[in-house]
Amino acid sequence: MVVFLDLDGTLTDTAHERFKPFKDGIQETNPNEIPVFEGAVEFIEHLQNAGHKAIILSDSHPKYVSKIAQYHFQVPAISLADKPNIEITINYINSNPEIQALWRDKDNFLIAGDSWLDIELGRRLNIRTILTQLYRASSIEERDGIGQDWKPIKMGPTYFAKNFIELFEIIQSPTENLLAIEAVFQNTNSSKAVKFLHRNYADGFASFRCLARQEDGECDKYARADKYYQIDNPSRTPDFLILLAQATSNYLLEVSSFQNFQWHYFTYVSDKRTTTPLNKMKEIFDLVQSPFPKATLFRWSEDVTGSLRNQPNYEARRTFISNNLHIIEDIDLLNKNVIVLDDQFTSSATANEICAQLRTKGVKNILFIALFYLILPVVSKSCPRCSKPLKIKIRRNDGNRFYSCLPPRFGGQGCGYTENVT
Repeated sequence: MVVFLDLDGTLTDTAHERFKPFKDGIQETNPNEIPVFEGAVEFIEHLQNAGHKAIILSDSHPKYVSKIAQYHFQVPAISLADKPNIEITINYINSNPEIQALWRDKDNFLIAGDSWLDIELGRRLNIRTILTQLYRASSIEERDGIGQDWKPIKMGPTYFAKNFIELFEIIQSPTENLLAIEAVFQNTNSSKAVKFLHRNYADGFASFRCLARQEDGECDKYARADKYYQIDNPSRTPDFLILLAQATSNYLLEVSSFQNFQWHYFTYVSDKRTTTPLNKMKEIFDLVQSPFPKATLFRWSEDVTGSLRNQPNYEARRTFISNNLHIIEDIDLLNKNVIVLDDQFTSSATANEICAQLRTKGVKNILFIALFYLILPVVSKSCPRCSKPLKIKIRRNDGNRFYSCLPPRFGGQGCGYTENVT
């Protein structure tokens, strides 16, 4: 496998702005004075011994990158990569016959880095990505993506790695380390989830976790917008529901392994009587093999009209849920710990409103699990007719992907041109 590795913040502890003169080639670099993360050199050695090819991929100046790549790691390097644009990387691939031959199968490639720029580059290349989380930034830098915790997650990396052991394990066994739902549709089991948010209270916490990505635009093939749209499809199959439930069960089994912590209820965001298909979430919930007691804790008002997705903004969504979705009164939740299952994490309105209601009832700890979360859009192709960006869309009835130059009637400013994604 070919592994593209970011340099600053991934192999070297150089995310701090004081290293900028070296990165820009303004100040001469002494590689012996560049701090390398503990375990980075050994990690590169393990990669090469396992038959993988490591290539440093950096936006920094070649006078800086080349010295570090040769002195510390003895691997080739791409400098001035201009992430997230793909041209420099593609030119490098095409200039190397061995790597170019591997490029026919994108599963031969991975990119790992600490910034949203690395993840967006990987998505534009349609290869799997690993977000490394080896340090805590002391400042935020817009261009390099340093210190932006939220945006790299929303950019939708395939994997997350907090250390070089996890990074190596992902590279060695990529399918088994996919997110739980993405794994079951590759005929394997995983308990991985995106750690989307954690909020501490004086007497407890609320954690939000997601089991798959709903891609918007270019991405690796393992993101599952096609499967997300099947949840609302009246023709969804029992086998499809079983796989969603299996992935959820796999994650809950991981949660139950922390035996010093007790969860009292496993519940779900219930369905309105007008939901299509009927019992959309209940059917999935009933199939989940839960190590925790199941309970229906929420009920929609009988006279509710409209839908959450048609609300114009976050505040309107919170108000809609607050007015229409309520906790069943005859269940004692004081000092209890509750796990909630929902279909999607988009604006966080549902998750935050439900957490607020549960906290009002005395719940201490909340684990909110979304089957999917919507990741940021990535567009890398222009319309051949009007030169506006082509956006990848997915047909809800069959899950097939196509490029669309969105016309005004669908919320865009394009000419309406479409072409299939090959």
